[in-house]
Parts: sequence; structure tokens; C-alpha cells
Amino acid sequence: KEYRKDLEEGMKGKGMTVFEDTPDLIRVKNAAQILNERQYKKDLETEIKGKGMDVGPDTPEIRRAKKASEIASMKEYKKDLENEIKGRGMEVGTDTLDIQRAKKASEIVSQTEYKKDLKTEIIGKGMQVGPYTPEIQRVKRASEIASQRIYKDEAEKMLCNYSSVPDTPEMERIRSTQKNISSV
Repeated sequence: KEYRKDLEEGMKGKGMTVFEDTPDLIRVKNAAQILNERQYKKDLETEIKGKGMDVGPDTPEIRRAKKASEIASMKEYKKDLENEIKGRGMEVGTDTLDIQRAKKASEIVSQTEYKKDLKTEIIGKGMQVGPYTPEIQRVKRASEIASQRIYKDEAEKMLCNYSSVPDTPEMERIRSTQKNISSV
């Protein structure tokens, strides 16, 4: 601690920066950690096991250490997956059949929930939902009027381009037949 304090005061004060993650420093830290683990295991064997205490796989500390190891392993696995598989151009995507099936099931559940909410929240409170609400009828009527207006405008444009044909004998015969049928 004193060495580190002197280092910080002596070097940082002179404009130098301290790099914490140099390769040598990382190697020294790893070596110190390994030495500490060896010392811990030696103490465990001499101090705890030698005195008759039982250290088994069911103690909370060992369970916690195993869980931490599993989490670290999963992180390494995910890192390897990204580097080895995705980095080589292989696709690991969301288009697998299981994922598609799960998405579809989620959508169906969502639609079911929506319909249930519709019944309880809107229809259950006396609100009208359907094609017979005044607002929907007004919109439909406005749409029909606009459609008829467009149709009439186009018909007028077409009439300007064409002239009426004089009645042919065939046309007169058809009209008289229609009148006879109508009178019958």
C-alpha cells in the first residue's frame, strides 16, 4: 500500500500516467491470485480439515462459488459463440422454427388478451363497438358521397369525348319490345 501511494504521488505529480492494465501487471496479478488460491487451499487442509471440520459440496460458500463459476462459464460460452460462429459468417438468428412458433403463440395470446379487454373494458361499460355506431355510419356515408361524386365527374368527362349515335332500326325494335313487355 505504501509503495502504491508513493508511486501515485511520485509519478502522477510529475505528469506521468499509471497504466493499470499493462501485460506485465496483468501477469503479476494473475500470479498473485494463483499464489493466494494455493495458500488458501493449504490453509484449508491444515486448519479446517486437520481439526476435524467437514467441508462438503453442500455448504453455502461452495454452492455460491459453483454458481459464480457457472455464470462465468456462460459468459465465456457467449463470447466464444460470438467470436467463433458469428465471426465466421454463420447465422444464429431468430428464424428457427422454435422461435417462430414461440412468436406466433405470443401473438395469439396477445390477441386473446386484447379481445378479453375489449369485452370487459369497452363493451362491458356500455360503449358501442361495431359498424352501427354513429361515427362509423357518418364516415361510411361521407365515403359513399365522395365515391358518387368521383363517378359523376368521370362520367361527365367521358360524355364530352363521345357523341350520341342516332337511333338505328335495331335500337327502335328493342325499345318497342321493351314497351310491349312492360305493358304486359
